[in-house]
Amino acid sequence: MISYTLICDKDHEFAEHFDGYDDLQAQLKAKTLKCPTCGSTNLVKGLSAPNVGGQAAPQMPTCPAAAGCGNGGCAMKG
Repeated sequence: MISYTLICDKDHEFAEHFDGYDDLQAQLKAKTLKCPTCGSTNLVKGLSAPNVGGQAAPQMPTCPAAAGCGNGGCAMKG
């Protein structure tokens, strides 16, 4: 299942779950969906952020020497 943000003609936003993009488009075309706030069936798909697995971006290592590596012996130097 995939979640899409929908927006009605009164600018109410809400999320619904679908089997896929084609399922969303079919239900929008058939007007089987309603805004839970006002009941409007005039809906469009809103902007959606892609799901990339829910993992945080990798963190860059930080230098263990708080003042930097002035002696030239830094193990992090590439």
